[in-house]
Amino acid sequence: MRRTGLRFKGMANQKGITLILVTILLVVFLGVAALAIDVGYMMVVKNELQNIADASALAGARTLGRLYQCNGDIANCPEPMPYEAQQVYEPPRATITNVINEVADQNRAGGKSHILINDADIVIGDWDGNTKTLTANPVSPKAVRVTARRDDSNANGPITMFFARVMGINTVNMSATATAALTGECTVPPGGLPVPIGISSYFFTHPGYCHDNITFYPSNSPDSCAGWNIYNRPEYHNANDQALRTTIQQLDTGAYESPELGTGTIFKFTGGTMSQQTFDAMKLLFDHNKDATGKWQVVVAVYQADSCANPHGEIPIVGFATVIITAVTGSPTNTIVGTVECNYVDTTGHGGCANFGNLAPIPGLVQ
Repeated sequence: MRRTGLRFKGMANQKGITLILVTILLVVFLGVAALAIDVGYMMVVKNELQNIADASALAGARTLGRLYQCNGDIANCPEPMPYEAQQVYEPPRATITNVINEVADQNRAGGKSHILINDADIVIGDWDGNTKTLTANPVSPKAVRVTARRDDSNANGPITMFFARVMGINTVNMSATATAALTGECTVPPGGLPVPIGISSYFFTHPGYCHDNITFYPSNSPDSCAGWNIYNRPEYHNANDQALRTTIQQLDTGAYESPELGTGTIFKFTGGTMSQQTFDAMKLLFDHNKDATGKWQVVVAVYQADSCANPHGEIPIVGFATVIITAVTGSPTNTIVGTVECNYVDTTGHGGCANFGNLAPIPGLVQ
């Protein structure tokens, strides 16, 4: 009987220890569950703030694009802003920030509606796709960064915890940031390339070249970084002098119009030297289209290349650029020169491609 009593006493002790362990584990389990609920809530709020930042940044950059599209007058949109005006334009900050706040005001985060964006959390400037940085700049900006917050910096306030308050954590500050920028054009409309010139992408990967004079012909000139093509015309198996001359003459008479084109299209480049007849056809095309100042502003293709060597054969197109042909001089020199206009917001194409030349007024998220 004595042994039996000892056995029952041992069992009672084990039950007591088990109860203590279960209690401890239950507290730990409840703590983990409570933490999971709070962490889950924070993740939801973070996503909501990110959505607000994304939408607000896109709206701000789209407004920026519209200002370039409409010569600073979005309400009436009389005409696109000229290139020279774009380079010195200071968009009204209030026009952009008002749109950003309108978008944020229509959203909610962590149960808080009418989210406010601090003015200091709106940065308007220049986006560098290589370094992934935004530099604030009021003159000719092309990007907008927005940070949406739930903290004490404005009336939004921080988010309130549920179970973390047991550990003394009553509120948590949260934020999310997004950057939207006007990016390179991916397409041009029918007739968007009125002259069969192409510029090497090498020209744009060396910033010192931008705005410099460029020799479009002869294409083997030391200061040339361009070449001639016949677009992607299927009726010509290869590009040659005759095909180029016919293309130029048809562009001049209106018998041919460049089709709607996008990046990735394969163009046929001629290389070599033009015949006198082909050069004369190009001079006529220029003379028929130059303005009162003797210049012709056009959009041309940017072809993929790692040098300025004379292009020949089938080459993919990676972008589009605005150039100003300033002179076409006939025999005996036979030269075609102009300038390439970098940092230019065009008004026709869609963005999202490499920044080789023109930027489109419709933005994309870049960060």
